[in-house]
Amino acid sequence: MARRFVPAARLGALAIGAALVAPLVGSQESRSVDARLDALEAQVVAAEDISALERLQREYGYYVDKGMWEDVADLYSADAVANYPAGTYVGHDSIRKHLYMNVGGGQVGENGLPDNRIYDHLNIQPVVHLDPGGKTAKGRWRAFAMLGGFGGGATWAEGAYEVTYAKENGVWKIKTLDYHSGFGAPYSTGWAPPAPAASDAAPPRGPRNLAYPPDRPRTEACAAIACARSAGQAGNSRDISRANASVKRASSASRRRASRARRRRRASASARHRSSARASAASSTMTPCRS
Repeated sequence: MARRFVPAARLGALAIGAALVAPLVGSQESRSVDARLDALEAQVVAAEDISALERLQREYGYYVDKGMWEDVADLYSADAVANYPAGTYVGHDSIRKHLYMNVGGGQVGENGLPDNRIYDHLNIQPVVHLDPGGKTAKGRWRAFAMLGGFGGGATWAEGAYEVTYAKENGVWKIKTLDYHSGFGAPYSTGWAPPAPAASDAAPPRGPRNLAYPPDRPRTEACAAIACARSAGQAGNSRDISRANASVKRASSASRRRASRARRRRRASASARHRSSARASAASSTMTPCRS
């Protein structure tokens, strides 16, 4: 079989070409790996940011629950704007005073809720979007609240928070907060109280008398707590009385049934005791058998 020889010049050209192509292939592979690593790092950072934002908002709900007003205020940026039912508060210091004086009902520096007060404030159903660049974000949360005090009124409230966040020196802060009331209702009647009679309609509410007034008013169709109070004042007193009477009757009937059950148990226990006593007396008078 005839052998085929490759000229030395061609072999040299092939070797030189291979030497030139190899670095290009290696460079492309290196760039591909670097790009994948960069994308993976960005995904990890974004996941950590989303987790931090959700933690921030849960902290907000917990701190409000417990009346930790200083901790709530620290979640806001220095130039934050908060739109609450009470009004619009601009800047960290103004928001802080609102929390202490209006929500907490005390003076600045007095952390904690007053005795016998409940202010449970659940922040649930988070939807958080991280903006391109990872320096700002938006979030929407559902609030469900149980408010009241021992011996006083009690209120259900629900609404939505729309929040924008900004990362400052690596820490996420609340930049703007808007609370949109869903409903508010007295605990005694629930969120579907009887329709008020025309004669029982409550007069229009005037401006709220706040210890610390807002920086500017906020117009909204219904503020949850205000609507709850209005509904309570405007409720049909006869229907509410009948509902309360029905609850009392049911409670009395339940107590009577429980009392009858206790009497039956005592009577049964007494009968068993008497039966046991008679059996014991009978056995003690029997003549023992002699073998």
